[in-house]
Amino acid sequence: MSAEKIRAFPIDRQLFLVREVAAKLDNLHGETAASFWRAKAAELLDLVVGSGRDRATAGDEVRRFFLAVQKELSAGVASEPVPVLSA
Repeated sequence: MSAEKIRAFPIDRQLFLVREVAAKLDNLHGETAASFWRAKAAELLDLVVGSGRDRATAGDEVRRFFLAVQKELSAGVASEPVPVLSA
């Protein structure tokens, strides 16, 4: 098979990575969270570009990854038990 027919698995579908980043972000707040995300986004962008995609396509893939992380964070919050208050 030729190299141009090989396609890397999209990062937004790498569930372990999505959950790992979501868990880390869930424990960070403010500028610390923003700084972590910027560093992770830059790392992922370099990874995707290194796999052969152009920078614009790689940027789109990183944005899809961020949306997957946001979805994971929302699902985690939604699945947490809500305390029942009694009178």
